[in-house]
Amino acid sequence: MQICFFEDNLTGALKPLTLTRPSNELRVGVLKINEKWNYLLQASQVSQILAPRMKGIFPTPALLDDVDCIWINGRFMPSGDILEQIKNLNIDEGLTFKNIPVVIKMSGKRSSGQFNAGNVSISEVSFEDTESGVLISHPWQVFAFNDEEIKKDIALLSNVQELNQNDYPGVVVSGLYKVYSGKNVTIEPGVIFITSDGPIYLGDDCEVMAGSLLRGPVAICEHASIKMGAKIYGGTTIGPYCKVGGELNNVVFQAYSNKAHDGFLGNAAIGEWCNFGADTNNSNLKNNYSTVRLTDWESGREYDTELQFCGLIMGDHSKTAINSVLNTGTVCGVSSNLFSGKFPPKVIRSFKWIGPEGEEVYKFDKAMETAERMMKRRGIPVTPEYRAMMRHLFEKNNA
Repeated sequence: MQICFFEDNLTGALKPLTLTRPSNELRVGVLKINEKWNYLLQASQVSQILAPRMKGIFPTPALLDDVDCIWINGRFMPSGDILEQIKNLNIDEGLTFKNIPVVIKMSGKRSSGQFNAGNVSISEVSFEDTESGVLISHPWQVFAFNDEEIKKDIALLSNVQELNQNDYPGVVVSGLYKVYSGKNVTIEPGVIFITSDGPIYLGDDCEVMAGSLLRGPVAICEHASIKMGAKIYGGTTIGPYCKVGGELNNVVFQAYSNKAHDGFLGNAAIGEWCNFGADTNNSNLKNNYSTVRLTDWESGREYDTELQFCGLIMGDHSKTAINSVLNTGTVCGVSSNLFSGKFPPKVIRSFKWIGPEGEEVYKFDKAMETAERMMKRRGIPVTPEYRAMMRHLFEKNNA
């Protein structure tokens, strides 16, 4: 079979995380959503319908006319017996989750035509509701669901083995669950893995420096680096090529972001290419212990998350200065720079400088100079398509 991911009209509720990526590119657990499905379905071809601003940035191979296609809502994650339900679908049958279309089976020929038209039609599809799977409807669910997704993803992966503690003198493993390791992992003496509440995953070429404490479930993805003496609590994912230190509790870093120094982040979802200055701290609990209200990015309306712990949602390329403080339920867009020395607003739009004298527009060329420098260090160019997407976001936010 082949897979094609589609977006629905509720994908905007995941912004600012989806300002720069489709929802199926979100990492929750060890894997991105599209990777979960590919591990599960072993598709011969994987494609997606992209928003116009993202075209040329993410792969969109043409669909094959002669192979049936499974269309999957990009914010829908597999669980339970969903695989068996998908295998039992006939052509032009699908599944809904709480009345939202999440899976559709179509012929390759019809799928190819809809793919080329840039939109999937469900007018001729017969649906049945499913209780299996997980549908992300809010950005905070990236960290709220992360604990269970780490456990499920480790079960999907076939290229990891249980850590051989004898290979790492001075490393302590304590608990019922296991530590799983990829290839070329570096673990220095004095590291303690506590697996009483869940497993720990160490991706290829990652590094855990001396004195670090990790309490599962935790995922350290490929080429990530954990600095000396870090304290990492459960439900945390450190995405590929990230560098982190200090104290983290239930935080998801997508990739390429750095929090290399002391300071606390809790109950947070962080995009790519972010950087946190030394001693940056976010509040994740209100002083009156009430549930946290968050602002919807598109409508600007506040809503009750019904979470007692909710810290920070941050889009790609945003940064904080040393000694920065962030309030409970802060939402920050793309390419904003926070250096005020006091609590910034709870909603920070894209391409903003938040300094001691208030808010200014972060000039586009200056923002892209910084982005290019940071991405160059990881060998990733800023392509014309990527620059055009960022320009689109800048102009939409500063019209």
